[in-house]
Order: sequence, then C-alpha cells, then structure tokens
Amino acid sequence: MQTFRLVLIHLLVYGLLAAISMPSNWLAIPLAVLLIWISVWDFLTFEISDLAALSLVLSGALALYGSSEFMLIDRIFGGILWPLLFWTVAELYLKTRGVHGLGFGDVKLMAGIGLWCGAYGTIYVVLTAALSGLGALSLLAVVRSTSLTEIGQSKVAFGPFLCLSAWGVWLLGGNT
Repeated sequence: MQTFRLVLIHLLVYGLLAAISMPSNWLAIPLAVLLIWISVWDFLTFEISDLAALSLVLSGALALYGSSEFMLIDRIFGGILWPLLFWTVAELYLKTRGVHGLGFGDVKLMAGIGLWCGAYGTIYVVLTAALSGLGALSLLAVVRSTSLTEIGQSKVAFGPFLCLSAWGVWLLGGNT
C-alpha cells in the first residue's frame, strides 16, 4: 500500500510539472518513468537499482541521437564529470567521517542525469536537490519537534531529490 501511495504521489507531482511546462518531446515519458522508478525504489530501500541506473544511462545516451555538437559534448561531459564529482565527495566523506554519507547508487544516478541534463543543467539539478533536501529535513525537524542535528543523523535518501530536480531541469530547458 505504501508503494502504491508513493507511486501515485510521484505521478501527481511529475505530472503537474509536466502540465505546467507542456513538454513537446516524446522522451518525457520514458524519462519520467525511469526517474519515478529510481525515486520510489530509493525511498523504500535506500538503494538505487543497478538496472534502473543503467536504463537511465542508456536512454540518456540514446536520446543524444541527432543532437547538435554542443549538446553532444555537454551531455557526454555531464555524464562523466558529475559521477566523478559525486564519487570524489563520497570518498572524501568516508575518509573524513568514517561512515558512508553518499552511496554509490547516487554516483551511478548522476551518470544518467548528466547525460539527460548535461554538465551545465546538472549544476541546477544538484543545487535544487540539495536545497530541497535541506528544506525537507528542516520541515521534518519542525514537525517532529527535534533539532536539525538529530535529524541530520538520520538516514535520508538523496535520490528522490536528485530525480525530481532532474525532471524539473530537463522540462525547463534540457529537452531540446
């Protein structure tokens, strides 16, 4: 039942964003399906499915067919740069704190997001995801009447924030 509600909420939110932006690109449908799959799975299991991440990467690569030279370079660069940055942050955090703060699933997810949104677009994806994640944690702290420090110690899936942010960025300009 929880899974059904999560999927329904995702469909409503993703659909609302699509209704506002009115994408004319048919690629919106497979992208939305993949991002919702990844988001719901990560929310429920705190893992990003290898199959889903690979599907996002492959579909992002296929979506490049017929792209301009600039877009091709931007998207390929995004698909390489952002996973490397996330992997570096994850390794530094692990070495500094002694615990995992960012999973390898997020690294794989960034390869697909980078291919779909490009190197420049993914800057906005990461910024929006980080700010919305912080906002959600702050709201959770208020609702639970706990401190941000206590909330910050809890496990939070970052994938759903990345997926929704990628969807918004792609709809607003990364789909041409």
